[in-house]
Amino acid sequence: MQFSAIPGQEGVKTGLLNASQYGRLPHALLFYGPEGNGGMALALAMATYLLCENRTETDSCGHCDSCSKTKGLVHPDLHFSFPSISSDGSKLSDVFIKEWRKALKHNPFMSYNDWMEEIKSKEDQNKQGNITAEECREIIKKLSLKSFEGGKKFMIIWLPEFLGQSGNILLKLLEEPPAETHFILVAEDINQVLPTILSRTQIINIPAFTTDAVTTYLTQTNEISESDATAIAYLSKGNLGLAQHLIHEEDTSYTEDMRVWMGHCYTGNMGNLNEWVNKMALNGREKIKNFLENSLYIFGECLHCRLINEYAPRVPVANEKFVRDFSKILDENKVERIYKNVNDTIFHIERNASAKISLFNLSLNVRHILVAK
Repeated sequence: MQFSAIPGQEGVKTGLLNASQYGRLPHALLFYGPEGNGGMALALAMATYLLCENRTETDSCGHCDSCSKTKGLVHPDLHFSFPSISSDGSKLSDVFIKEWRKALKHNPFMSYNDWMEEIKSKEDQNKQGNITAEECREIIKKLSLKSFEGGKKFMIIWLPEFLGQSGNILLKLLEEPPAETHFILVAEDINQVLPTILSRTQIINIPAFTTDAVTTYLTQTNEISESDATAIAYLSKGNLGLAQHLIHEEDTSYTEDMRVWMGHCYTGNMGNLNEWVNKMALNGREKIKNFLENSLYIFGECLHCRLINEYAPRVPVANEKFVRDFSKILDENKVERIYKNVNDTIFHIERNASAKISLFNLSLNVRHILVAK
């Protein structure tokens, strides 16, 4: 992974490169920011840069033997630790290293849920990922050895929130690592990282990608129009991992479900509405949550259409007519009330409320709001 392959984040890239070139790069960095912000990609780019044999002022060369190894995620001095699940009694990341390399190559912006889907079997569906005490002792063992290629060693820990109290095992190593040893921790919820770990790292905030950065990346790496890429960029809210998922769906899928839902709510056909709720409830909680959050975005675009003359809704072309037509039955008050109901439903679903009951209750409330004079 090279810095040039990561869209945007120019301020972060410049800061890391300057610190490296002037000898001010700390031995323990902690990148944190929202999901899909490119923290893992930046960690890989930083390791690739420092291991590169012919690096320039702005990036790794991408062609030397070291760059080829890091690109394949097989460099012997580049180590990874990440949440895993118990497999055959073992609790080490190395058990899943083949799956990890495959998943990271496919999508360096992947989420925790993406990773769990990659490694969970049917029997493991109720298990949660973890970075165990056994894994921490393995990290100490790996980094106590000499560098295989006589240079720097890197340990990238993805989602240190999952260390829990086991992270205290690493404190001495984080504070006084062997020479030429670097830690890069990539977190999404800094409040869940042990304070003792935070105090031993240089913390760098990695913001969400800008809409322009996501749009540019999608148009350059996929066969997609700029208008569709822009719509997906707004829906993803700077989460490039989510944007990658959305782009592989049918162009109108994320608004088509909403269009059908709003049709049932407005007409008041309880049979059709109940059938829709039952079908939607079969999706996992994360998918239902994403659907509701995307619906909030569409409601916002409808309101823009109503309030701004000749406004061009930022949705796929196939959905523009629906957004324009639907905006005619909405106003500020209705959108505000719908927003509150949808956000309340998201809150309840996140806390394991029944998806069917929550969605049906929301649908009845939305119908009442839509038909109100």
